Amino acid sequence: MFTYLLTYLDTEVVGEPRAPDVVQPLQSVSCKDGDGVQFQCMIVGNPQPDIAWFHAGKPVKLSAEFRPSYDSSSNICCLDVREAFPEDTGRYTVVARNCFGSATSSADLSVRENEALRGVA
Repeated sequence: MFTYLLTYLDTEVVGEPRAPDVVQPLQSVSCKDGDGVQFQCMIVGNPQPDIAWFHAGKPVKLSAEFRPSYDSSSNICCLDVREAFPEDTGRYTVVARNCFGSATSSADLSVRENEALRGVA
């Protein structure tokens, strides 16, 4: 086994260089209005990829309501949606990029209106 130390475009790579790869893809989620949801996938790459999230092709505005995370020890990448609303319905895509390439995974979120909130018994 070889250990590589490579500098590529001012990025130091320790170990074998690797373009991002989705090992475990995102799964579609269905929930009720106001529920919290989490999109989760496993992405590997060396150097660690930069992660970006998109909803319906547009960048997700990160906030307390939409929080991304990436655990480099487990390679688990998440997007937590604190409270999902019908307007959050649609396709979510994660894009992972490093200096050797990119990878994507997509899944759908379906938010059902809460009958109780509409005043329907």
